[in-house]
Amino acid sequence: MADIFISYANEDRDTAAQLAAHLESAGWSVWWDRRIPAGRTWRAVLAEALVDTRCMIVLWSENSVESPWVAEEAEEARRLGKTLVPVLIRRVEPPIGFRTIQAANLTRWNGSADDAAVLQLVADLKSLIGTPRERPAERHEISPVHWIEPNTGFLAWVSNHWPKAASGIFAVTVLALLWHNWPSAEPDLPPLPIENQTMASTAAPRLTDLSVRAERKNIEPSETLKLTATGKYSDGSENDVRDGIQWSSSNTRVATVDELGEVKALRAGTTQIRAKVGDVESSDWTLGVASLNPTIRPAVAPSLVGLRITASRPDLFENEKIALRAKGKYSDDSEKAVSRGIEWQISDRTIASVNSDGELLALRPGKVAVVARADQLASNSLTLNIKEKRRILEPAEKVLKTGEPPAVKDPALTEQSKASVASHISRAESFREQGNYAAALAELEKAKAIDPASEKIRQEIDQTKRACNAEKLLGSQPNC
Repeated sequence: MADIFISYANEDRDTAAQLAAHLESAGWSVWWDRRIPAGRTWRAVLAEALVDTRCMIVLWSENSVESPWVAEEAEEARRLGKTLVPVLIRRVEPPIGFRTIQAANLTRWNGSADDAAVLQLVADLKSLIGTPRERPAERHEISPVHWIEPNTGFLAWVSNHWPKAASGIFAVTVLALLWHNWPSAEPDLPPLPIENQTMASTAAPRLTDLSVRAERKNIEPSETLKLTATGKYSDGSENDVRDGIQWSSSNTRVATVDELGEVKALRAGTTQIRAKVGDVESSDWTLGVASLNPTIRPAVAPSLVGLRITASRPDLFENEKIALRAKGKYSDDSEKAVSRGIEWQISDRTIASVNSDGELLALRPGKVAVVARADQLASNSLTLNIKEKRRILEPAEKVLKTGEPPAVKDPALTEQSKASVASHISRAESFREQGNYAAALAELEKAKAIDPASEKIRQEIDQTKRACNAEKLLGSQPNC
């Protein structure tokens, strides 16, 4: 049976015929013609052809990748333990299950017998399956000599004609001697020099070692680098290997390498690159992938795009002081209090004044409008109402003004209620700071029930109501 079995798609028959002819010229017998004899099945012929074959060459192309017959032939050869030699005749990826075997690259082969890729394939086949089998010499059947049994007729013939027979034998002997010693018509030529003799066949040098090199050993992520494999051969020569190379990367998360030896860096780290041709594998070649140097951009502070001012309450009395608050909106959509770089403007400085810290002092009754400016931005206009402060009449003044005697307070009751009133006022202040004006007013009403004449309680109630009304003007819905 054949040394080599070629599996191919029918559309690639011409390429298979060219390769078969080249391998047969190298001495191997090749089974490639799929003509099925009459009365036989394809499976029977396939099984018979694969029994004694030494290896199977699978020609991979866009046609054979889709061919169920090629896949079945390759699977059957692998099941029988035959050597599989994939050969790429087009730039395709073999089916799953056959990608781990290094493929010979004949994608650029034009059918020439001296093509480097074909010569490399022949050398690889010799290393894989050995030299071609010697064909058994043709046997020529020699017919047995039929001896003539002696008989009386023959003896009688010899006795009657032996003088003529002897003369004939003598003449033949003389002619043979003359022919042997006759000078040759062609002159004797000296043997050709050894250097001019053409050897019938020359064994291709065998690959003995591989090494990997590149222009650089360090690249950056997303960068590519071309690798070169250099081979040393059994005849001492050293050349670059271009086809049939199986490349591998020890860390594919750092970098990958394709069948053409092009490395692509993915992330920072190191990886070991190897090249393999047949059974010859290179030593590790280390590639380093360095992180990209990040571009440091100066931080840009968000700019002020809006300004708003508020006050704890819109109404206050003469000589009372309140703090105005400015809140800025910035280009990054953040909001925060602005305390520096604020210029305060007031409509009437005789009614109130405001310092650089935003503290407003009421001077006399009236209304004023306050505006804050910062970074060429103006805030909303805030209107404040300043009222006249009521003066608490002393008991004597109250008698003169109203004619009523002052109420006599029970000293014991005043002492007992003092602590309770102070407690209610303290809780009211706490509720007011929290914005819970309803609870604050409830506490103050309790204090007022204990001491109805207390001016302090009245002021606390008025202050709480003003604060609540101020919140309403700002758009809130407080409960007061």
